[in-house]
Amino acid sequence: MKRNAILIMVIVAAFGVFAATAFKHSLTPYVTFSEAEARGSTVQVSGVFPDEETAYFDAADGTFNFSLVDKDGRSMHVEYVGTPPNNFDQAESVVIVGKVQGATFKAEKILVKCPSKYQGGSDN
Repeated sequence: MKRNAILIMVIVAAFGVFAATAFKHSLTPYVTFSEAEARGSTVQVSGVFPDEETAYFDAADGTFNFSLVDKDGRSMHVEYVGTPPNNFDQAESVVIVGKVQGATFKAEKILVKCPSKYQGGSDN
């Protein structure tokens, strides 16, 4: 009976280590473009979309391209394979998930924060 109990504890411990490692690797930290360059791994960068004029969809290669300014004020070209989110032009801020490659941030995901329809107004 002791042998089975030890085996079960080893399996539970191994599963716990595996789960903790998988969870740690699934976390994607928020960083600036400078930190993203230094890390070279998948990260999240939060920023603002400075100008609608810089955004364009390239139908030939299926990429959405735009500029994003991070919290340090640094602007970087962003390339995303796919179409832009429907409400991208109304976004207050944008979070991109991906990696820096050269002078371009290759985004795997684009998350937008739009103005809340529940923002307070006058209560007349």
